[in-house]
Amino acid sequence: MKVQISLAQLRNLGIAIATAAIVIAIGWVMQPEENAVTQVPSPVAASPAPTLTTPKPTIPAATVSPSVAPTDPIVKPTPVEKPAPVVKTLYGHLPYQEDDPARLITFGKYVRGSYERPESLDLEAAEAFKQMVALAQSQGVSLMPISGFRTIADQKILFARQIERRGSAEAAARLSAPPGHSEHHTGYAIDIADQQQPDTDLKYSFEQTKAYQWLNANAYQFGFEQSFPKNNWQGVSNEPWHWRYVVSPRAAQIFAIAKGGDRAN
Repeated sequence: MKVQISLAQLRNLGIAIATAAIVIAIGWVMQPEENAVTQVPSPVAASPAPTLTTPKPTIPAATVSPSVAPTDPIVKPTPVEKPAPVVKTLYGHLPYQEDDPARLITFGKYVRGSYERPESLDLEAAEAFKQMVALAQSQGVSLMPISGFRTIADQKILFARQIERRGSAEAAARLSAPPGHSEHHTGYAIDIADQQQPDTDLKYSFEQTKAYQWLNANAYQFGFEQSFPKNNWQGVSNEPWHWRYVVSPRAAQIFAIAKGGDRAN
């Protein structure tokens, strides 16, 4: 059977096809996001993250409750240092108290010809002196005590004699301490002689003896030191024969000022 299409039908079919094409085109334009090709950007090298410094939190000042009245800050008083004790010297000599008699022991004798006199010291100094004498003796040196502990009463007599000889208390003090100011009162001071050279007793020539030279080199090992060397700060005349024991806590305390502590005239 042969189908015949008229011109009018062809025209209507063309119009329908054109209309459909237009509708499809409009639908395509109206939906770009669904049909567009998504482009992936090229990778970019990541830069290092910046270092962030965390600020320290600010601690708020303490608030004062409105119901409590603020008070003045407590200020600690500045400690006041006690002034150093002022120790008066008499003609350069420092004051000393007598040693406790219970601590004194006889440790030797001063012997010249037919005269002899026992001498005593504080037990600490006496023991040290005996050990020192023993070592010196083993090395051919003879140490002998001239004078150890001395009371204030004895010092008064001795000092009065020096005044008679020297003419004044000031002159006497160059060779002997005024009573109450002698290191001999402590029981830790001793005048030493060379037993083999009696003519040097209590004289500057004692410096030339073997005894003095040995003491100068070895006495410190037993805790003894020369009290009044040349140019001593007290201004007392050089006494090479006069030594003091200083190493025990008790002795060190007694001679703290004499060894350069609180110096005052």
